[in-house]
Amino acid sequence: MKKSKFIVLIMVVFSLSLGGCSFFNGQSAKKQEMIQIAESKKMKVAIENMLKKLDPKALTPEGKIKSYKISKDDLDYNPMGGLLVKIVINNDEKLILSTTIQEDATTGKYEETYFGETEELSDLLDKE
Repeated sequence: MKKSKFIVLIMVVFSLSLGGCSFFNGQSAKKQEMIQIAESKKMKVAIENMLKKLDPKALTPEGKIKSYKISKDDLDYNPMGGLLVKIVINNDEKLILSTTIQEDATTGKYEETYFGETEELSDLLDKE
């Protein structure tokens, strides 16, 4: 009796560990796919166009927005479609732009559908 319970227990533990491993591998693959999308040329064009709407001189020496970096740890899929992207401006963690980027079904280009900015970024962009 004890031997059969021990075997069942080992099988249950083995099954749970196997299921856990496949779950984590699936999450890792999903994260890698999001990073690949975020680092694509189409995404770069979409983000830079969005930044130039906020600051016409963005990414130039005269602009308020000098540089940007996508926070890879904060990438996520939006349940309504698209990719949720957190962008760090000028390498300052207080200057954050959060946006949802979707692929246009007709053109295939990425476009921002929504964005929000931190108060600090808003203040920077409002300065003359």
